Amino acid sequence: MKRTITESTTLWLIGFVLLVFVEAVLFGNGNVIFFFLGAIAIYFGLQRRSKWLVVTGGIFIVIALLSLWSLRLLIFAILLYLVVRLWKGTPAEEIMRPLKEVKAETPNGIWKDRLFSRQSTPFTSYEWQDIHVQGIVGDFYIDVTDTVLPKNTSLISIRQGFGRVKIELPYDLPVRIHCSVLFGECRLFDLTPKRLLNESIHMKDGYDRPIGDEAELIISLSIRFGDVEVIRK
Repeated sequence: MKRTITESTTLWLIGFVLLVFVEAVLFGNGNVIFFFLGAIAIYFGLQRRSKWLVVTGGIFIVIALLSLWSLRLLIFAILLYLVVRLWKGTPAEEIMRPLKEVKAETPNGIWKDRLFSRQSTPFTSYEWQDIHVQGIVGDFYIDVTDTVLPKNTSLISIRQGFGRVKIELPYDLPVRIHCSVLFGECRLFDLTPKRLLNESIHMKDGYDRPIGDEAELIISLSIRFGDVEVIRK
């Protein structure tokens, strides 16, 4: 999958938080406490949908950033990275939106809960088994067009901290989707991609006719930081 804006932003944020932690531990910068208080306030503000907490957290973080050497170091590192890449002749478009295609095939029916992983369905026809998997960091690619779903209801359930999920479905398959994202982008079928901030999307598609005993699919996704894409092909 291509590295997305969400993924790049998340990686930079993690790196910055680590820098802040190092500054607090090694250099004893007391203003770091404002950063962590702000982050906590924003987190609970998003969870409880409280604009007051989010604004308060933002103020604390701004106060902290104005006095952090970590921020100055981060800006210096970004500028140095851009200069080096441009000096080597790398096009600006490639620097801003790097492309990286990585797919790790998962043996048929074996989906493992792993802290760090990239997993996908086999690249050839395979026998379907319900998917229920969770992890911290990783990408998931599921192609339902290369299998035959059993009658009645099948399930895809993914719980992930950081990463992307892409699911490809056949055109005639009825599907119900429950997607929850803390920060990321969600693209469902031909709808315009939507940026989510601690939001959930529920929708169903392909139920224009009574399904009876035909196959249907339920997709349940819970992603903290990452992008979700569900398309038909």
